[in-house]
Amino acid sequence: MTFEPSAVAPRPTAPTTPRRSVVALFLLPWLLLSILGALWALATPIGGSPDEPAHVVKAASVVRGELLPATMIAEGGVLHAPAVFADEFEQGCFAFYPDIPASCAPAFTGDPSEIVETHSAASLYNPVYYWLVGWPSLALPDVNGIFAMRIVSAVLTSFFLAACFWMIGSWRTRRVPSLGVLVAITPMALYLMGTVNPNALEFTGGLAMFAGMLSIVLEPNPKLLGSRLAIVVVAAALVSNTRGISPLWVAVLLVLPLILLTLRELGALFKRPSVIISVLLIVITAVFSIWWTLKSNSLGTGPSTAPETTPTSHGVGLSPIEGFFGLLGDFYLQLRQMIGILGWLDTTLHPVVYLAWYAFMLVLVAGVAIFVRGRKLVFLIALAAAFFLLPPLIQAFYVTKGGFIWQGRYTLILLMPLLLGMAACIAASPRFLRWVAGVRAHRASVLLTVLGIGMGAAWAVGIAYGFITTMHRFTSGYASVWGAMLEPGAWAPPLGTVLTIVLFALAAAAFAANIVIAGRDRRPPAAALSSAPAASPAPVQY
Repeated sequence: MTFEPSAVAPRPTAPTTPRRSVVALFLLPWLLLSILGALWALATPIGGSPDEPAHVVKAASVVRGELLPATMIAEGGVLHAPAVFADEFEQGCFAFYPDIPASCAPAFTGDPSEIVETHSAASLYNPVYYWLVGWPSLALPDVNGIFAMRIVSAVLTSFFLAACFWMIGSWRTRRVPSLGVLVAITPMALYLMGTVNPNALEFTGGLAMFAGMLSIVLEPNPKLLGSRLAIVVVAAALVSNTRGISPLWVAVLLVLPLILLTLRELGALFKRPSVIISVLLIVITAVFSIWWTLKSNSLGTGPSTAPETTPTSHGVGLSPIEGFFGLLGDFYLQLRQMIGILGWLDTTLHPVVYLAWYAFMLVLVAGVAIFVRGRKLVFLIALAAAFFLLPPLIQAFYVTKGGFIWQGRYTLILLMPLLLGMAACIAASPRFLRWVAGVRAHRASVLLTVLGIGMGAAWAVGIAYGFITTMHRFTSGYASVWGAMLEPGAWAPPLGTVLTIVLFALAAAAFAANIVIAGRDRRPPAAALSSAPAASPAPVQY
């Protein structure tokens, strides 16, 4: 239904996704991403991922009915959980020491299911994520329960990334946006998806919510509005309730895409009852998150979630200005962490992996500079400003009492939407559409095909290389020769070192190939050009 005068030609609606594309653009990506996340879950030793001991104890206690601790100690809130989950705190002998393999961890002794008193620095956190991933611990109160919780988290977070590809599948031009999502899945993002950590749900849900908003404002379709709103609402509700600061990210990622609409288009959108109901649901879930944060004071406490060997935070006592510019000046390290400094920030990847992601980002920046103008460019500038400035602002408020606590992985919630936003605006730009449909359309198509294949191959190699590097660090130590990974005394994941690496490499290649092939534009360039938005304001159909 059109809400503007018929004298103005309506903007053509985006095509719907064929049913056969649901397999290629949703089910298969979900399956392959789940496999990648599950393999990383198995390849990470107990106690080998950042903050996981605290989150495992929190999850095990929440699903057993303990939502908040009765008392607080220096290490966090006192909680009760099966002994094997509390023992994860004792497995961190290799944390922060990349040359020490995971085989140093002592074997657990005793009854793994015995409920013991323990602690967690995450004890005051919102329980929603922990309900979603903690239930396997009820059936598996042993070390297998930790692996099971990781795998559940991998499947849950993979769903939201797959939802991004599914929504993009209904766009008129989907090749570049699909590659944007692929680039957004950095080694760090995929690694965290295979751990028990609400950070992973925050950035994957945030990206799905953002992709839904871009679908609504850039590719309006009344037949798809309901499903898009459903994804936005569910993702926003979960993201709001991951961490205390998460409602801020929800607000940023929901509001900024509205810059792409004119006032008439914005009014037409908010006249829809389904949109009004969706906004109310999002506000209710955000209010619950804020209420929980204020009630529990989870942002007012900041004990360490790391093993006792954790270096203390530096910067305590600095002024907010020093905290702001200190983190801003540390941007290069933060960016490397977003791409992948794994383990307890102790496992750097090969320089070629970082260079590959820098190249991916530069390609998108160059595309924006060449093709994007007007309202879309304003939107991207606002999105980039949020990415660069919001983390330093948050750090500025915390630095005096807590020091520099911000890690690059916390900014993935902004980096991933920025990469997708750049790709989406390039694909929707009239300049880009004229280029792919012009007199040299065939040359443009070949160039995009080569670019897609190159980026897909580089992504698969980079992800696999990052995985093997991390396995090397855990099995025999970062400084050891590669062959030491296979020696009898080396630590090994449940499936064995060689089989785990082979399965991961195959899954990474299959995923990248599927995105490159299934993400090709369905329509010929001329059709894409004819459906490009008009230069003058036009009504949007929802």
